[in-house]
Order: sequence, then structure tokens, then C-alpha cells
Amino acid sequence: MSGPAPHFSGGRMVAIAFIAQNLAVGPTYGAFGPLLHEFERTYGMSRAMVSLPLSLVVLAGGLMAPIIGALIGRLTIRYTLMLGAVLLAAGYVALALAPSGIAVLAIYGLMIGPGIAMMGMLPNATLVTNWYAERQGVMLGIVNMPLMVMAVPLATAWALPYLGLKGVLIALAALHAAILPLLWLVIDRPEAIGERPYGADGPIAAAQAAAARPVPMLSLLVMPVFLLTVVGSGLAVGAGVTKMVHLVPLVTERGWTLEQAALLSAISGGTGIAGSLLFGWLADRFGGGAALILNCVVQAAVWMILILPVGYGVLILDAVVIGMCGGGFITAKSVLVNHLFGRAAFARVMGLSGLLTVPFLFGMAPLAGWLRDVTGNYGLAVGAHMAGFAIAAACFALAAFAIGRERRGAVAAEAV
Repeated sequence: MSGPAPHFSGGRMVAIAFIAQNLAVGPTYGAFGPLLHEFERTYGMSRAMVSLPLSLVVLAGGLMAPIIGALIGRLTIRYTLMLGAVLLAAGYVALALAPSGIAVLAIYGLMIGPGIAMMGMLPNATLVTNWYAERQGVMLGIVNMPLMVMAVPLATAWALPYLGLKGVLIALAALHAAILPLLWLVIDRPEAIGERPYGADGPIAAAQAAAARPVPMLSLLVMPVFLLTVVGSGLAVGAGVTKMVHLVPLVTERGWTLEQAALLSAISGGTGIAGSLLFGWLADRFGGGAALILNCVVQAAVWMILILPVGYGVLILDAVVIGMCGGGFITAKSVLVNHLFGRAAFARVMGLSGLLTVPFLFGMAPLAGWLRDVTGNYGLAVGAHMAGFAIAAACFALAAFAIGRERRGAVAAEAV
């Protein structure tokens, strides 16, 4: 295996990507819960209305994904990240000055959401795959560890009585502005400074080079391996959204208290840190496809526990496993996409994939709610999601077969 050069800068890029990823996601998702009642009180927003901002953030991220994939190639990763930080800083200042609840929704949808997308997963994952031909899984696992999602709610709850809503929002704006000098240090590719990716001479890099053929955007839409990845990702990530929305009511309907249900939700979110590293390692060791197959098979099994007559201790274990699988999914998917299409096409493929999974993200949680209303319980909804995980596992198995075929072809070519 080929290691890094004596002055390899990849570790510094991973550190910057980790900070950028956490600052993109953590303040928005972590602070929103503690600020929810303040938005209601300040702007007279109903509970239904105040539940919309994060949905708009997700929608904006999905719709922006192909655009960001193109920006990364034309504007560079560095400037894409910096533009995201500027949008987030300006967005939080605008929130502090917002005159109405409608304005709050518009700011989340038009500034905060696009800002997160530009400073979040896609550019940071692209940066890591540019610098690492090997060990991508572990490095992406580090970048995707959601530390600030856990820390920000506590910090926000502590600061809110002292700073008030506007003070907290201004502090969040300052936090995003402060990262701009760090983002200026981003170097898109090691070749730009005379270095080479980690593992550039290894067998994985050779297989990626074989896969790195130009693929027009429209051609992706008729490529079976791409469509398999989209369907598998949509079913698995859509189920994760269902979990976030319905876990608490599902557990309380089983007779547990709201506090016990909320603890399960918190545990499930927190264990995503370990899952990001675990599935990153598995993707490096066995391939992104194998890691995703395991992820989906395990989730199909443990989701059944949610509707079985088990004790609270088993539900805690279940929440841990589901959280780890959810936290590790995007890391393993990034490795799979890079192995299938190569780093040159990574951003465009991930961007289009993100757009095409939006219907799953928005459709599966309401479907679960409708099935619950029709049947009177969550049994059929959970069963449907278990079937979805099985289909996703089959999709990733076929994608993994395609990777194996590419590698066998690369080995045969070298033998000749």
C-alpha cells in the first residue's frame, strides 16, 4: 500500500472538513429545538408552522445538490465552502432581524438551507475523496462525526436566558463568519501543491482510475448502477427521516413515557458518532457496497424490535444500533460512489443522487403516518420500512457486483 508523502497535507484537509461539516450542520439542527418555543413566542408561529424550517432546509439541500456538484468543479471546493459560510452568517443575522414568521421560513429555505448544502456533506466529502484514494471510509467517518449536533443544544439552552433569541442568532452568525479564514486554507486536490493522494499507487486507486470515465449528467439517469444507488439510498435515508419523526410517538403508543421516548431518540442520535467511524472502517476493509448491505440488513432486523413486546433495555440497545447504522450510512455511500464513478465525477454523481432522493425524504415519513392512521398502529408502517431496507440491500448488492467486475477488469488489463 502506498502511503503519504513526507509532508502530506491530507490530514489537515480532513481536519478542516470535519470543522466545516460540524459548523454547517450542528448549529442549525442542534439549536433549533431549544429555540423552537422562542420562535413561537416572538413571531406568533403555530406549532405546525414552526415545524417547517428544518423541512425547508432539507428540501433546499436536495434541490441545490446538483448545482453544488457543478459549483465544486467550476468555483472550487474552497470557494463553495466559503460561500456557504457567508450565506449561513448572513442568514442568522437576517433571522435576528426577521419581521415575521413568514420571513423566518423564507430565510431558512433561501439562505440557511443553501448555506448548509454549500458548506456541508457534498463539498467536504469531495475534498476527502480527492486527497485519499485509500482509507476514504475512515477519513469520511471522522468528517461526518456529528459532535456539534450533540453539543450545540446544551450550549444554546445555557446561553438563551442570558442572550435571548436575537443574541443567540447573532452568536451563530459570528460562529460561521469566524470559520472563513480557516476555509481559505482548503486545497482542492493534492496535485495543486505537488502532492499525490494517499494510496495513489494502490489497487483501489487503479480500480477507481478504470471507473473514472466522463459521464454526462443525463447519461447517469439511464445507468442501472446509478439508479440502483439512488433507490437504495432513498429507501434507507427516507427510513431515517421516518425514525426522527415517528420514533417518539411510536414508543409512547407502546406505553412508555414521553421522557423515556425522548431518551431513546437522543441515544439514537448520539451513537451516530460511533457509527460514522465503524461503517467508514467497514467500507475501507470490505468495500462501500458490503458496508451498505450490512447496514440495511441490520436495520431491517432491528426495526422489528420497535413493534415487539420487549423491555426498555432492549429498546435502548435497539436505539443504539439504529443510530449507528444511520450515522454510518452516508460515509459508506460516499465510498461506494467514489469506487463506482471515480473522484472526478464524485461531486456530480452525489449531487444528482441527492436531488433524486428528495421524494423519499419527504414521502416516507408521511406514508408511515398515513399507514398508522389507517391501521390504528405502527405495525404495517414498520413492516413496510423493513421491506424497504431489504430492497435497498439488494440494490447495493448489485452495485457491489459492478465494482467487483470493474476491479477484475483492471487486474486483467494489468496482467496483459
